[in-house]
Parts: sequence; C-alpha cells; structure tokens
Amino acid sequence: MCSLSPFILFSDFRTSKSSLKKEKGSRDGAEEKLLSKEDEAKIVTRVDMADAKYVVEDHRNGDAKIELDANKRQFMGLTKEELMKYADDPMWVRLRWFMFVLFWAMWLCMLAGAIIIIIRAPKCAPPAPKKWFERGPLVDASSVEDYSAIDLPLLTNAKVAAVFAPSCKDTYSVLEDENVPCLKQFKEFVTKAKAAGIKVIVDLTANFVSTSHKWFQLSQNRSAEYNDYFTWRASTEFDPTNNTAKPPNNWVSTLNEPAWNLSPVREEFYLHQYGADQADLNFHNPAVVKQFDEVLKIWMKAGADGVRLQKARTLVVNNTNIEKSMEEPRAGRGIDHEADFTQYSYYQHKYTADQPTLDELFSHWSHLVDATYAVPSAGESVFTIAEQDQPEWFLLERNTTSLRPVSTAPLPASDARAAVLALDQRIARWPLVQLNSPEPNIELAAFGMLMPAAPVLTMDQLQTTDNDTSTISLLSSLSLLRSDASIEHGMYNISATPTVNSPSTMLACTRWKIGHTGYVSLYNPGELARADLSALSLPVLPLTLTVHHLTENTRLATNYTSHSEVRVDDIVVPARSTLILSFVPRTSVEN
Repeated sequence: MCSLSPFILFSDFRTSKSSLKKEKGSRDGAEEKLLSKEDEAKIVTRVDMADAKYVVEDHRNGDAKIELDANKRQFMGLTKEELMKYADDPMWVRLRWFMFVLFWAMWLCMLAGAIIIIIRAPKCAPPAPKKWFERGPLVDASSVEDYSAIDLPLLTNAKVAAVFAPSCKDTYSVLEDENVPCLKQFKEFVTKAKAAGIKVIVDLTANFVSTSHKWFQLSQNRSAEYNDYFTWRASTEFDPTNNTAKPPNNWVSTLNEPAWNLSPVREEFYLHQYGADQADLNFHNPAVVKQFDEVLKIWMKAGADGVRLQKARTLVVNNTNIEKSMEEPRAGRGIDHEADFTQYSYYQHKYTADQPTLDELFSHWSHLVDATYAVPSAGESVFTIAEQDQPEWFLLERNTTSLRPVSTAPLPASDARAAVLALDQRIARWPLVQLNSPEPNIELAAFGMLMPAAPVLTMDQLQTTDNDTSTISLLSSLSLLRSDASIEHGMYNISATPTVNSPSTMLACTRWKIGHTGYVSLYNPGELARADLSALSLPVLPLTLTVHHLTENTRLATNYTSHSEVRVDDIVVPARSTLILSFVPRTSVEN
C-alpha cells in the first residue's frame, strides 16, 4: 500500500484553489478593466488628497469610501471677543450711524411720497349734477290763452323749475314785426318769471302758415323766390263723377280729411297735414329752414330758456315721386280697428312722418338754440319736441342726441301694470314724463316726483281749493327732495306691486343709494288697498319703513302721521292717492 507525501497534497490543494478562483473571476468579469491604459492616462484628477478622508465602513465586506473636502475648515463667524475689537472702531461707528440715518431718511421719503400720491392723485369724479330741466318739475302751460293765466306765485311756492309757455298763433309773424303784441307780452312774462326764479320754455309750431300768409300768396302766383316754399303737385287724374281733379295720392290729414287742396290760382294741389287753411311749408327748401332759424333767434333773444317744437315729427314729408307714394294701412301692434281708410289713424304714414331729414334739422336747430342762449355753458338750454303718440321719436333707433331732454307722450296711470311696462321702456334716458289720470290729480303728480325722469305737471294739477296750502307745500318739499343723491343718482325700481287679499296692483317707485336715505313712492289708481312691498323681493328694503310725506287724501283716510313706522308687507294707501316712505337701505345685502 502506497502513501502520498503531505507536500504533494498541499500543492495540489493550492493549485486547485487558485484555478477555481481564476475560473470564477473570469465568469463574473470582476477583473475586466473599464478603461484602457491610454484612456486612464487622459484623466486628470484635481482632488487635493490632503483634503480627502478615507473611511472604512464594514471591514468584513471590504467596503470603503473617500470623503472629499472633509478636512476643509468651515467658517463659523467672528467670536464675541473678535467683534468687540471693532465695536469702538471710529470707521465702523461712522458707518453704522450713516446706515441708520440712511434707513430712516428713506423710510420718511417713502412715507412722504405715499402721502403726496394720496393727496395729488385724481379722485373718482362725482356724478355730474342733473341739469335744471332734468331735475324739474316742469309745468305745461302751453294751452293757456293769456300769460296772465299762469299763476307765477303758485309756481314759485311749488318750487317749479320751468314752465312751457305759448307763443304767437302765427309762428312766423315775428319775422315781419318784432313788436307784435304776443312777443311783447312774452317778454313781459319772462321778466316776471325770471324774477320769481322760474325758467320759460317757448312752444313753437314750425309746420305751416295760413293760406292768407304773404308767402303762400306769392307761391300761388309762382313768384320765383317763394315758388318752392310749399309742397305743390299737379293732378294727373280727373274725377268725372264730381267733375274735379283728383288729389296726387291718398294721404289723409290729421283732421281725417284729404291732405291735398286744390289752389284755383296755381291750379295745383298744396299739401296740408292739418287744417285746409294751414299750408305745410317745404323744409327741403333751405330758404324755409333759414326763415325758421330767424324765428328761433328772435324767441331766444326775447328771453326764452329753450324751445319745444309741436307737431315736429310731421315737419318733413318724402316728396320724391309723390304720385306713387300711397300710404298703406297699419298692421300688427298699434292698429286702430275702428278706423277706416278716410281716417288718419288707419295709415302707417311712412311718407309723411319721421323722415330721415328730421335728424339733420333737429341737430341744426339744437345747436342754434344753444348758441343763442343767454347762458354760455353748452347744453344748458332746452331743445325738445312734444310727443302725442307712441312709440316716441327716441324709441325709433334715431339720432336723438340733439334733444335736451327727450320727451314721452303722456302716459296713463290708471292701469299700474301697463304704466310700469311703458315706463320701463322709456325711463333709461331720463325723459320728460307726464302721467295722466281721468281727472287732474295732485296725488299722481306727487308720485311722479320720485321717478328717474323730469316730471311734467299741468296747471290743473296745481290748482287748490278753499285756500288749501298743503298740496303746494307737499310739492315744494318733493321738489327739494329731487336734489337728494338717491333721487338724482341712485338706483331705481318701478314695479306694479301686489296688494293684500286683492287682485289689484299699485304703482311703486323705489329709489336708493348706499350711504343715503332710500325712498318709496306708492300710487294707488284703484280703491283703498294694502300694498305688499315684500313681494317685490328688493333686498335693500328693510322690514319696516317710515312715513316721509303724506298727501291730504292719505292723511284723512288713514291714521298715519309723519315718521310713523309701517310694515313693508302691509301699507295702507287710499283710493287714487300717493304715499311717500323712507328707509335705510340694507347695505350689507347691497354690497
């Protein structure tokens, strides 16, 4: 039996272990180099090894790491002893004082700058105050026959701003003689009215002159200068039944008569939209326009504060191809079912009313009136037109900037819902508004004083009986109230408010402005009832209101007194009466 040497056994074991290690290394690629020797030579190391720290973590795994910059010293600031060395150094003392003074100087400069900006910065412009004709009230006295019938002391006590006064029956008579009695009387009236603090607006009708007027007589005779002062047309047809010439077309006058009359002198028809003895002037002729220019100048120089034109919307007709310009019946809304083809209300009047030329004419006359007004400030004079029918001129999408102010036709107030609908369509332009009732009613006038419009009253509404001064006192107080911020610039709501346990409604006008007293004006066109303002759902209205002004009717029919408090949902208003209430707007809700 052989035996092996221990040396041989040890050598074999070492050799096999070394072979195993190499085999394993070759398998996992541990000895493979990432870079070649040439690439390693290109790498430049900029690490200072004096600042590197070698850290061995787990010696069993042979892990180690190198922390760069570990030995660099961190700056910890100066110590107290080091700081004290500089505390009393003259340079640092001066620097500290300089920085201290500089800081407070800059702070004071910024404070002063802020104050200057606040003081000098432009403030929000306050709302422009309403002009005298927008504030009102105005009284329509144009129908009186004599200026002496206008009670100036009564108007003064009622704090009326202006009055519409009549002019001469023949508008153009002042061109022939500026001393005609009507103009002389007007000047005397203006002097008295101005002394009483009342402005005067003159009513003028430019449309026509009498057939006895010199202009018409000369035009009949084909005088060259006056030949086109009127609208003339020859007849193209003959009526064998009456053995007369036929009118040029089917136009009807406002008096429900044919709008054409035959002149036996000229043997042509002349146009008249009013009486047969009132021949319409032709405002397509510049000479006619100049004649009325002179009329305006005369009345303004006589002391008028403005002009209101009557019948202005029929001032111009479409005179192109008149023979074929046949008027057509009305259709749809506004039709008069009882009218026939002989009546004015039967037709649309698209050739005889609201012609485009009116825009230019109104603008021209508006500037002329303002230029000849005694007060130099622009826009202080009145130039407007009287309205009788709906829709009004300013609702027809026309250029109405020349009208100061715009005007509405009289609005009936007997039906609250209809009145509210009409007012909603018109009130945005702050127009002249006259509310009507079957009988002259001071109560309705009192209601209108709170509307966002210029209220127009009649002389009949101001008349008092048995020396009763309460009515005039009420109007005086309400006239002064129109300068209140809530009335002049505040918000508004005009509604038909329901009544308690009744199908009827009342007119309610609510006015308010944050930071100011709010007001509610109630008018009852029917029998005594209780208004429920809570149904309007106005957030600014509180639960209770205060009686601000009592009309005589309300005072006699209720137990209300001035400053009485009433519930917002139970307000007694007598028949055909007005009640004025005040309240403090609920600002939190409004904001």
